[in-house]
Amino acid sequence: MSGPAGCCRGSLPRLLAGALIAALALLHAPGAEARSYPNIFGSKEIASQNWGVKTSAIANWRAMLQRWANGAPCESNTCTSKGWDALVAKVKAAGDPMAQIKVANQLMNDPAQHPYIEDINNWGKTEYWATAFQFLRKSGDCEDFSIAKYMLLKAAGMPVENMRVVAVRIRSLGGIGHAILVVYQGDKALVLDNRVAPVMDEKLVRSEFQPALSVNENSWWVHLPGK
Repeated sequence: MSGPAGCCRGSLPRLLAGALIAALALLHAPGAEARSYPNIFGSKEIASQNWGVKTSAIANWRAMLQRWANGAPCESNTCTSKGWDALVAKVKAAGDPMAQIKVANQLMNDPAQHPYIEDINNWGKTEYWATAFQFLRKSGDCEDFSIAKYMLLKAAGMPVENMRVVAVRIRSLGGIGHAILVVYQGDKALVLDNRVAPVMDEKLVRSEFQPALSVNENSWWVHLPGK
């Protein structure tokens, strides 16, 4: 599948197709719970902590976390932790949470350091979710940018319950699959997208994105059309 640079062309369509299967599974899944923060892009959310559901997104997220090993240092031709502490320090030094979010987004979106690279070219696979340290070594595609920002903000002190990696369709591009990071601050949901420099208020780009599935280390969610 082809598409604009910066959008996930190979992996996300399968992830999005699996969201319906996940939604059906959640009808009988234990552990679903309501969330107090705003629903992403006005969608209806179904939450779960049932990590045994068989979808590619959940499997790839869990496999990434296992490789990440809570940020254990690594150094190889596919992974490096060099420079990570300096990145974390830059985010912490930014000051308040909103400033930290902007700095993390800017650092990871730097095209000179992190060019967009499709999974098939980077890993020889159509779908591969890289850890933040793999991203530092080899860069990546849209979900890899989102994961790196998530882990960078987490290392700087952002609670994981305030963040989600979100699989979406981009309506203005014919529904092509993409991934972003959403970070909650108070009653606002903020969008961090590798395609654009600014951090965006979710309300301002609500018509652009159709969410399908989101995940953090505590839970995962299927997104259905809102009212």
